[in-house]
Amino acid sequence: MKMKKEKKSIKSNEELILLYKMNNDINARNELIINNIGLVYTAARKKVNLHTSFTFEDLIQEGIIGMIKGIEKFDISKNTNFSTYVYYWISQQISRAIMNDGYLIRLPAHIYEKMNQVSKEENSYLKYDSDISSKILCEKINITEREYEHINFYKTYYYNPVSLNTVIHIDSDDIFIELQDFIPDKKITIEEIILNKHLKEDICEILNSLSLREREVLKLRFGLKGEKPMTLEAIGRKFNLTRERIRQIEENALKKIRKSSQNERLKEYLNYI
Repeated sequence: MKMKKEKKSIKSNEELILLYKMNNDINARNELIINNIGLVYTAARKKVNLHTSFTFEDLIQEGIIGMIKGIEKFDISKNTNFSTYVYYWISQQISRAIMNDGYLIRLPAHIYEKMNQVSKEENSYLKYDSDISSKILCEKINITEREYEHINFYKTYYYNPVSLNTVIHIDSDDIFIELQDFIPDKKITIEEIILNKHLKEDICEILNSLSLREREVLKLRFGLKGEKPMTLEAIGRKFNLTRERIRQIEENALKKIRKSSQNERLKEYLNYI
């Protein structure tokens, strides 16, 4: 759905807000909205890629509601810039709507705001492909490392809830497996123990094609050293890097493995799943 493009008023924001406040002129208020619709689009674009149930048009509608709130609360007796003032209300309305109705799971406002702070800080470094330690990040946004662990947990399960019935398509052999099929059976046979041993040996050999850091991250992530698999947060602490940076290293390493001719050897094990 496209928003209907209205013609802007020749009057300034100052003239229109004065008309509305002094005379309760609804036409003046509507002209204010049209004149400043660009602020709504700007705020909506910043939120459109947050993996919510909201469409861009939904965010525009929430932004307009926020602008109307800002217009109603604007005090003409104070020396306040109108555009700056209403943009605050536009952005707040969109953020609150996302927090309340944009996800399957609802979190308290302060948790949501901390999640946004962490993501913004991480992205500012990842934009330039730079590493930042979790300790420095925590200092910059004034949270403890324990709080950082909790926030990353929320980010993982809040933004991306996944059904156990999600179907996973494996390569070009038309093999379809549901996510729940990867839940391990506690009854392990001798044959499975031997198979797992050989599988780990073959995986370790393939890992030699990776860089040292990529290799170490995957070994820790999937328990290839005979230990319990570690979370992204735990690996991040070990390397003094953020969870997001470890996730990127893991993703890049797995892409290399998928593109490698050696991964054909791993397909043989699918016959035993």
